[in-house]
Amino acid sequence: MLCVKCGTNNPQESKYCSECGTKLAVPVEHRAVEDDPGAFYCTRHPKVVTRLRCGRCETPVCPKCSVYSPAGVRCRDCARNRVAVRPMGLLHSAGSIADPSSDTGRRVWYLVLIAFIISIFRGRNS
Repeated sequence: MLCVKCGTNNPQESKYCSECGTKLAVPVEHRAVEDDPGAFYCTRHPKVVTRLRCGRCETPVCPKCSVYSPAGVRCRDCARNRVAVRPMGLLHSAGSIADPSSDTGRRVWYLVLIAFIISIFRGRNS
């Protein structure tokens, strides 16, 4: 049985991975639609046909079950421990990547504010 976390091949009778200690799960067979190649029934909603699959574990998910992340669509099980992306937080920390003790983060915010004000006034005059 293959461990989904580290990829180690374990004996069939094992309950836990011999390398990382993760609990081994029995692989679930996904039901394919008979007349439509590439289409599957959703794992949580067995009557819904979908072509969307989790980018991590390849589980078929419908639009109701899908969670959109920076790395693509995930099922709810794979997205349970994800970190939320905050675009404003990324912009704020963009200047302080090189030297966190310097004041470059504040300079980036001032530059963004100045660029915004210039774009407002430039739009009025033209």
